[in-house]
Amino acid sequence: MRRPMHHSLKLAVSAAIGAALLSACDATPPAASGTSETLAARAWNETVEAEGEIKAASDTPLAVPGSGWSSRVLVDMVADGSSVKKGQVVARFDAPQSRMELSQAEYELLRKTLAEEASRQAAAVDRGVLAGERAKVEDDLSLSRRYANVDLSVFAKNTILDALADVGFLTTKRGYLDWKGGQAQARSAAQEAVLHSQRDSVQQTAVQKRQSLDSLELLAPHDGVFLQAARWDGAKALVGASQMAGEAFGFIPDLDQLVARFSVPEGRAYGLKPGMPVRVRLAGTGTELDLAVTKVSSSASTISSDSPVKYTEFDAAIATDAARRLGLKPGQALNGTVWLVARQSALTVPNVSLVQEGAGYVVYTDDAGRPVKHKIELGQRGPVRSEIKSGLAAGARIILVPPAEIKS
Repeated sequence: MRRPMHHSLKLAVSAAIGAALLSACDATPPAASGTSETLAARAWNETVEAEGEIKAASDTPLAVPGSGWSSRVLVDMVADGSSVKKGQVVARFDAPQSRMELSQAEYELLRKTLAEEASRQAAAVDRGVLAGERAKVEDDLSLSRRYANVDLSVFAKNTILDALADVGFLTTKRGYLDWKGGQAQARSAAQEAVLHSQRDSVQQTAVQKRQSLDSLELLAPHDGVFLQAARWDGAKALVGASQMAGEAFGFIPDLDQLVARFSVPEGRAYGLKPGMPVRVRLAGTGTELDLAVTKVSSSASTISSDSPVKYTEFDAAIATDAARRLGLKPGQALNGTVWLVARQSALTVPNVSLVQEGAGYVVYTDDAGRPVKHKIELGQRGPVRSEIKSGLAAGARIILVPPAEIKS
């Protein structure tokens, strides 16, 4: 019985030693695996394809004629993209609401004018009545004063006393009539002022509506090509559509300053900057132009309500003589190729091999099957590759996709 027990003990010890060795192996760095690339100086070219159209660097905006955001109905217009001459009618509008409001204002103006005249006539009648009453009081007062100052021996005493009483009453009545006349005049002046103010307000409204109806034609301010503006949803106004005065209707671009304007997804615009060469191809013709990026938008934005993808816009100026020679016009479709990087020789690594560590980057090389970390200094960056300025020498085997446990 002792021999089997001793044998079992040996087996248990051997198993424990094997587990410890396996645990020790797991603690070592993982072996390098996956695809690698040998670092060497080679040609480095990176491009980005973009679609766009010809635009004017500057243009003259055209707004729906009128003021005060009055309603307009589009009646007629020249075709979008048509050539126009200075003073030519680009679009005609109607204003049914302004016509109705003008009719109402003219009716109200007539009513206010009649009310003002009626007020003046009533005031004149009141002044006539008061003037008649005051004249009668003056006559009666003159007569009473005559009797009040006569000899007592000529007239009866009662007659003289009545005359004296009439003098006091008529004097008071004359003062009352004077006060009443003043009140009537003040009241009439106030009423006339109110009616005059109301009439002026209505008259001003009528003038505005007449001016609105006089501004129903949109004229071209100079020679050029008329381009209709699109609304926020991308649609353009059609004949019969309602618009507001002052709303953007279109523009006439400056044909002497044309640019090729492109849009690229924000993620593909990395490294894009002014001065980079652009090969532009006119859609449908095959004509090519060699231009240079002149402007890059500072922020990206969506170009459609149906997609959340943000795009970066950039321009490439077109020389005036080339634009005239080729007969270029705004709206022509373009395809462009931008050379983001064009170098004959450079030490570069794929961006997928870079591992960010703090503010810098590191890469891993394959050293006899083991990954070795190297802190590097990057130079020029591109969407696909980046230049190595220091930290690695040619000949190193770069692990393209470091294992996840190394990145963590």
